[in-house]
Amino acid sequence: MNNLLEVRFISEKRGKGVFAKKNIEKDTIIDFAHIVPIPNRDYKKIKKTILFNYCYIWEDPKHKPEFTNAISLSISQFINHSYEPNVKYMYDYENKAIEFSSIRHISQGEELLVNYNGLINDKSPVWFDVE
Repeated sequence: MNNLLEVRFISEKRGKGVFAKKNIEKDTIIDFAHIVPIPNRDYKKIKKTILFNYCYIWEDPKHKPEFTNAISLSISQFINHSYEPNVKYMYDYENKAIEFSSIRHISQGEELLVNYNGLINDKSPVWFDVE
């Protein structure tokens, strides 16, 4: 059980989100999410399903081009997108994981948000309408 984060239902349109159960200081590692690499042949099938919305680009230099996508197995899978995030993520290819950390103080009860483009300041369009 995670004593720092919780998943809550937000709305039919936004689905679930991750919220801070207590104050989180800047530069705190909030999750270390292990991933399942997806072989490219299987990704073509997943692209046609709801799982596509939960995939990360996974460009592990040791397994390129065999695996270029992955799904994480953690609470962080429910962190929603924002162009003004309070969380960032970094790939850990050696451990096949994604490390999520706070980029500013996050107050208890506040929703955690990450830029799905991977870079904090990247304002490129994502594959859905942003509210």
